Amino acid sequence: MTHPPRADWWKRAVVYQIYPKSFRDVTGDGVGDIRGITDRLPYLADLGVGVLWLSPIFASPMIDNGYDTSDYTSVNPLFGTMDDADELIAEAKKRGIRILLDIALNHTSTAHPWFQNALAGGDKRDWYWWRDGRCGAAPNNWRSIFGGPSWTKPDGDDQFYLHLFDKSQADLNWESPAVRAAIHESMRFWLDRGVGGFRLDVVTVISKEPDLRDVADPRPAPLYRHIAGGPRLHEFLREMRREVFAHYDCVAIGEAPGVDPARAAKLVDPADPMLDMIYHFDLVAMNPVTGGDWDRRPFKKIFTDWDRGIGADGWNSVVVSNHDLGRIVSRFGDEGRYWKESAKALLTLVLTQRATPFVYQGDELGMTNCPFTSYDDLDDVWAKTTYRLKREAGADHDAAFAAALAMTRDHARTPFQWNDGAHSGFSDVKPWLPVNPNHATLNAAAQAGDPDSILAFTKALIALRKSDPLWIFGAFEDLAPDDRDVFIYTRTFEGRTATVALNLRGADARVTLPDDSVMLSNYAGPFAHDALRPWEARVHEASH
Repeated sequence: MTHPPRADWWKRAVVYQIYPKSFRDVTGDGVGDIRGITDRLPYLADLGVGVLWLSPIFASPMIDNGYDTSDYTSVNPLFGTMDDADELIAEAKKRGIRILLDIALNHTSTAHPWFQNALAGGDKRDWYWWRDGRCGAAPNNWRSIFGGPSWTKPDGDDQFYLHLFDKSQADLNWESPAVRAAIHESMRFWLDRGVGGFRLDVVTVISKEPDLRDVADPRPAPLYRHIAGGPRLHEFLREMRREVFAHYDCVAIGEAPGVDPARAAKLVDPADPMLDMIYHFDLVAMNPVTGGDWDRRPFKKIFTDWDRGIGADGWNSVVVSNHDLGRIVSRFGDEGRYWKESAKALLTLVLTQRATPFVYQGDELGMTNCPFTSYDDLDDVWAKTTYRLKREAGADHDAAFAAALAMTRDHARTPFQWNDGAHSGFSDVKPWLPVNPNHATLNAAAQAGDPDSILAFTKALIALRKSDPLWIFGAFEDLAPDDRDVFIYTRTFEGRTATVALNLRGADARVTLPDDSVMLSNYAGPFAHDALRPWEARVHEASH
């Protein structure tokens, strides 16, 4: 049966992202697994989240940690079995939690049977993008998001295949009806098993102009903007809605690199809902000077631009951290002197927007970037490619390693810090990535009984959001868009207005705040109405 289009559980829920490889290992191999997630469902239910987004658990060679899928309808043995997945879905449901799967539909692993068939000249050759070279070189000037050319010519083959990412991730040719039918079947497979929907990885680049012409600037960001929203994207997404999503009570979240608010609004228009929610990249792309004095005005403007751009009838996500980024408190906060205050302030920002908030595992504890000291400690293919390209360009080891450290996604992928044990309670054996040394004091067990902890504050914020529709549906307005450091905004719903005041800097700030009482803050009272302390966050009660 087609589900009523006004279902909005995905608007009301807080999404918690789990990177399975790093969350909890119960099988004793140093790698997180599905049973480890099931084991920690009581913790997640107590936190108050309603959706668990799992980074890919599908079969994969794991060159790009699961975003290189080799079978969309199998569970990666590294993470467990299909029975483990079914148990997780069922046990989460008992606690009112839905499972959201991350699925990469733009490309498959070159180990996927589809690509192996194509490589052998079989009937799936046109399932991928193959082109003749130009004078022995690549068919066009596109560059891989991970660095280097986006074309590879396999040994013994006369043509090149396209890969916007690593050469092990061959782009699917969505022009083929057979490709689309196979993808739809794979998605229905999981929805029939009870998952609550999908986060569609880089879905805005699945449609490409068939001539694959050169671009003026082939670097990753400009290339994304060129490719995103290809000529048949809307057609493909409408077909996916018709063939898949319309028949289930599920959510479709589109990761949308290269898409601006105006283009995104068309994708989530309730009158023609191709997707339910956009997972945009503007906050992801922000790279402030860590610990430095940076201008918060462009950062704040992103929230206003997307709220207005999507419009009152559309829906946003708010994502400031994920598996591809440095830790939120390390990027935007102060992991030193004001670690606790800045972590709480940033969580307040995320959890009080008119959008579905995404909390990445460990953010509720204030986990920080890891001080990697050896190239051998890195796992991220992007970081390793960066290192290799720097060395090939003449950089010495130290300079190349520094460049890799500056962007490595491994900061977000170090094991979850459950306790102060030898391996942070993540595993009984040495984990696949080093544990951050600060787990000795920064861990879930230490914060569990502390009412002033970041964990306790996160629970209070989630409970606040769930307690009043104002925090879900209330209109958003930035009251101080020109202030370099302070973010003050209102949420208004059915005649009531609440105010959120955030000092995003480690110094006192002069402000003008309402006289309404403070519901929640990362500082103890009394509260001045004309000043905010360093990294102070306040939520003022709603008034008529």
